[in-house]
Amino acid sequence: MQKLNLFVTGAVLGLALVVAGAAGARPQATTIRVAAQMTAANETPTPKGDVANARGTFTATVTKSGTGATIAWRLEFSGLTGNAIAAHIHVAPRGQPGPVRVPLCAPCTSGVTGTATIDAAVLEAIQTDRAYVNVHTPTNPAGEIRDQISTVASIRTVLNSGQERPKPKGKRRGSGVFTATVTKSGASGEITWRLTFKQLSGRAVAAHIHRGARGRTGPVVVSLCAPCRSGARGTATLSPAVLAALEAGTAYVNVHTVRNPAGEIRGQIRAVALTIS
Repeated sequence: MQKLNLFVTGAVLGLALVVAGAAGARPQATTIRVAAQMTAANETPTPKGDVANARGTFTATVTKSGTGATIAWRLEFSGLTGNAIAAHIHVAPRGQPGPVRVPLCAPCTSGVTGTATIDAAVLEAIQTDRAYVNVHTPTNPAGEIRDQISTVASIRTVLNSGQERPKPKGKRRGSGVFTATVTKSGASGEITWRLTFKQLSGRAVAAHIHRGARGRTGPVVVSLCAPCRSGARGTATLSPAVLAALEAGTAYVNVHTVRNPAGEIRGQIRAVALTIS
């Protein structure tokens, strides 16, 4: 009987450790979205000719596959000095030229799409701000427009009083919607957001992103507005710690009022796919 008790105790403890570890673990994404906004100002070396209106957009979905990934991409551009003779993904830090690692098209037309397989080294470079895409022309065979590739993700969170902790005072009829785009470049990031709300108990004195699991309170990690009006929007820098919380699903948005200074409405942000392991 003593051996049985020891076995049961050990099994329960082991299960508890597994559950605790899973609760704090970051979800492993298998697909991420990436993008680049190309301009001549980002190109190295500096391009020749009239490139003031030269620009382009690169968007792609990266999906884990074996030891690397597949990338399904789309390329658009305008205002170039001539025909686009080629476009590639290169590997190098910002401000430095680097070798071609993924040929995209040659020649290229705006709106072209394609797929490619990338190895683990290129996948890591994309996720650590060390990969860029550029477009080449006869006038600028080394590249006319360029941008570093960043991970992007969209957020949409519904806020209500039922999610708020502690429970707010009053009739609790307030609601809101928080939408945002997160851009991750290496270890840091940026969030561009919009917040709408209605039927609060009074004026919205502040709104923040907090770090905290569902049903728990946590510290402010991003200040959004103070005071706030419905339809407010803005941009904020995200630290590595905040990016980690977003990926883990342990961040929430709430709106504070005079009657409910700890928060009147709240919405948990679902885990945001920013990294492929």
